Amino acid sequence: MPDLTVVVPTYNQAELLRECLRSLVDQTLPTDRYEVIVVDDGSTDHTAAVLREFSPRVRAVRLPSNRGRSAARNAGIREAAAPLVVLIDSDIVVRPDFLDRHLDVHRRRGPGVVSRGPVVDVPDAATARRSRLRWVPPSPAFLTTANAAVEKAALLRAGLFDEDFPGYGWEDFELGLRLQRLGLRRVFCREAVAFHLAPAARPVDVDALLAKEEDRARSAVHFYRKHPTFQTRILIQATRLHRLLYWLQTAGGLTTRENIRAVTSALRRHRLGGLADLALRGVLNRHYLYTLEGALKE
Repeated sequence: MPDLTVVVPTYNQAELLRECLRSLVDQTLPTDRYEVIVVDDGSTDHTAAVLREFSPRVRAVRLPSNRGRSAARNAGIREAAAPLVVLIDSDIVVRPDFLDRHLDVHRRRGPGVVSRGPVVDVPDAATARRSRLRWVPPSPAFLTTANAAVEKAALLRAGLFDEDFPGYGWEDFELGLRLQRLGLRRVFCREAVAFHLAPAARPVDVDALLAKEEDRARSAVHFYRKHPTFQTRILIQATRLHRLLYWLQTAGGLTTRENIRAVTSALRRHRLGGLADLALRGVLNRHYLYTLEGALKE
């Protein structure tokens, strides 16, 4: 029996998945000590061909249709042979000591532990491989599907991921609450770094990004209906403080969904890509919050 099972859900991200799997098969942990399960959530691109490249080191589970991240992760967790499940996404690459770091936390601090590592955005896999991060700030999230390790038995006892979430996001936060209520403790492991492959958003992506924020808001409403507490309102950012912060992030409302393309294009022409990303994020955050507030009132 392996010590770890890595569960990776994927949907139409074949090239990102290839980079993810390259990092997972190149670990300092001996190959007989862990397994990798990729759940293909009904992909229509060349994901199947990428999975064949890594067979038999990687075990593939294919769902006949796209059922969503929660269903895909649940399918992988049920198939896991190891007592410890590591959760990452298919747009994540990791360092060679990633699995060793998570396993060490559970050996030293377990049982009943959720080990969490940082998630750092990078534009590509080459940047991740060159990275020599000395310190990264801790995250307040109890559980994130981009970088966590949890005992399979605890996941099953908590009821796995809720497959009824209507849109993007929050299913990991919601499961995290249930794991907390079971008495699990979170240990943040700064050394177990996950690099999120996140190319800079271009102006042409704005409409799709706004639609994604609307999906995120719908999921946040589902989360709040299940757990209608002030803690949940903080987690989903439905507070006056967040409204103020996002207003400030849009320069007091000067950047809007109507002018953000022009604003980000101008900033990038002046080599201010970081400021352009901040401005875009502010508009997206405000759009999310407006959608969320309207849905909560309904």
